[in-house]
Amino acid sequence: MTRKLIAGVAVLTLWAGSAVAQERREANADMRGLTVQLGGGVEGYTNALASDINPGVAYGATLVLKPTKVLGLEVGYSGAVNNFDRNSVAASVTTSGPDIIRNGGQAVATVGLTAAPLQPYLLAGLGLSHYNVRGSAPGFQDDNVGNVPVGAGLRLYAGNFTADARINYNVLFDQEFAAVPTADVSLPVGETFSKGGSYTGTLNFGATW
Repeated sequence: MTRKLIAGVAVLTLWAGSAVAQERREANADMRGLTVQLGGGVEGYTNALASDINPGVAYGATLVLKPTKVLGLEVGYSGAVNNFDRNSVAASVTTSGPDIIRNGGQAVATVGLTAAPLQPYLLAGLGLSHYNVRGSAPGFQDDNVGNVPVGAGLRLYAGNFTADARINYNVLFDQEFAAVPTADVSLPVGETFSKGGSYTGTLNFGATW
C-alpha cells in the first residue's frame, strides 16, 4: 500500500509539474497582438495546369492580428515565379529568368484548433493576383485572377517569436492567363481555359507586439 501511495504521489507530482510548465510557456508566449511575418517556399499547379507549368519559388509578407489565442485575421502580399514545362509548352522567352511571375494580395482568417503555444490551425480567405507571362507562349497571356485559399498550418509561439508552417490550395476564379489549345473547360462564348488550381507551401518567421 505504501509503495502504491508513493507511486501515486510521484505521478501527481510529475503531472502537476508538467501543467505548471505548460502554464509558464503559455504565459510567456505572445499569442495575441500584431505579428509581422516573412517567408518563402514552393508554389505549383494542379490538373491541366500542372502539365504546362513547373513548380517554382513562392515568397511573401503577412500582417497578422490575433484578438484571441485562437482567432487570427491576416492581410498580406504573396508572389511566385514559375517556368513552363518545355515538353508541353512551346514558349519563346526573350528575357532571362522565370516564364511566369505572379504578384498578389490576400485576406485570410485562421482558427486555431488549440490555445497552446504549438498551435495547429485551419485557414480560408480571398485573394487577387496579377500574372505576368514573359515572352511568348501559345494560349498564355497576362491576366488578373481571383482565388480562394483554403488550407492548414502549424504555428509555434516562443516569447514574441513566431514560426509558421502552412500549406494551402488556391481555388482559382478563372484561368484566363492559360487559354491553351488543349483546354478542358469550355465556356458559352467559345473560349476555352485550362482547368486547374494552385498549391502553396511556405515556412514563415516573425515577431509579435
